[in-house]
Amino acid sequence: MKIVSTYLRPEQIKTIAVIGTGSVGASWMSLFLSFGFDVVAQDPAPDAEKQAHAFVTDAWPALRSLGIAHSEHPPLERIRFVKTAAEAASVADLIQENVPERPDVKAAVLAEIDGAAAPHKIILSSTGGFAPTKLQEACSHPERLVVLHPFNPTHIIPLVEVVAGEKTAPAVTQWAVDFSRFIGKHPILLKKDATGHMANRLQFALLREAVHCLVEGIASAEDIDAAVRYGLGPRWTLMGSLLTLHLAGGPGGMTGILAHAGDAVEAWWDALGDPKLTQEVKMQLIAAADEISQGKSIEEWTQWRDECLTDLIKLQKNGEQDLSRNKTA
Repeated sequence: MKIVSTYLRPEQIKTIAVIGTGSVGASWMSLFLSFGFDVVAQDPAPDAEKQAHAFVTDAWPALRSLGIAHSEHPPLERIRFVKTAAEAASVADLIQENVPERPDVKAAVLAEIDGAAAPHKIILSSTGGFAPTKLQEACSHPERLVVLHPFNPTHIIPLVEVVAGEKTAPAVTQWAVDFSRFIGKHPILLKKDATGHMANRLQFALLREAVHCLVEGIASAEDIDAAVRYGLGPRWTLMGSLLTLHLAGGPGGMTGILAHAGDAVEAWWDALGDPKLTQEVKMQLIAAADEISQGKSIEEWTQWRDECLTDLIKLQKNGEQDLSRNKTA
């Protein structure tokens, strides 16, 4: 198979196909519009266009607050919905796939996209856990498919995971990294396929232990979340788990903490739980959600989250700029 080596540079992209316009797709759409791209969209839901317009309108204030969007109102006129994924893929310069996480649906849609898009057009998949190598089985041109996995809400959270499949061309992998940076994202490049990629593995490891603590009655749902919000979370906004452990060693750093507490850390690992989502555990989690939501609706919490996240992201960026200045001083 001949591998296409010439792809449009990120700044040459004019129109992006967004296939699947649920919360992830519409969030991508909001970000793409804020960077001046036109969007051609496809989603089989009967009210998809109306819902997408509403999502973009609601997302726009956060994008303006972050300094990404500059117009007062979102340019909804630059969104065009079409009937099929093939039509969207044929007219766009780049394809972003966001269909439901079902193997049969993914395979069918990717095959349709791959058959309609010229070989030089790159396909980005938002899948949160499917291996790109498996997704490539549906494609005649697997070399141009790469996973670009965002985090909710996509238009605010900077992180994206770039995950290449076995047949992804190296140029496509690098293109995905460059494009991510072009649209203001912070890409991390995974060196190999892993179930759930990597960031999901990290967050679900914590979630698993949170469920264990709840089921074992170690603490209330409110206090379990408070441990993250007021203890772990503020540090993790500035630095990851490994740097946090390094600093915990004081002047001795990682060497010091491993010498001082290595045995204790292993004992804590051994004590971690392995809960299963039985019907009883599911009911406990539903009750926990009622406890921590404090009577507020999902919509109220989402609005609060997005407003606070914009301030948090700006604070994080300021910290990174300070760190960069210190490095060059």
